Amino acid sequence: MRSLERLTYHNIRTKVEAIVSRNADQDDELSGTLSEVLSAVHGGYVDVLTPNGVVRETELDRLLSVDSDIVTCLGALDSEQSSRSNKKQVLETLSELAEERKKVAGSLKA
Repeated sequence: MRSLERLTYHNIRTKVEAIVSRNADQDDELSGTLSEVLSAVHGGYVDVLTPNGVVRETELDRLLSVDSDIVTCLGALDSEQSSRSNKKQVLETLSELAEERKKVAGSLKA
């Protein structure tokens, strides 16, 4: 599980860094949303294991689904064809996904 967590975080962090490097004139909204995404995707996968080592598959699927949606949004944000209005919508969606990711990860710790 830890390797899956590191791989997921590394993949998302790499995509965020690529977006930042291509957008030298980034605005505060972009910067804030990307920081929010990075902080949200840290952790969670280890917590899908029960103390006796059983994987809670439903929770794992929820994490993977949210992370997949985040990566899809990052790809759309990084697209050369992304318009200004589309960018705003993608940033809003990313912010919502980051919040959802935090809730899912938080519920696993409880």
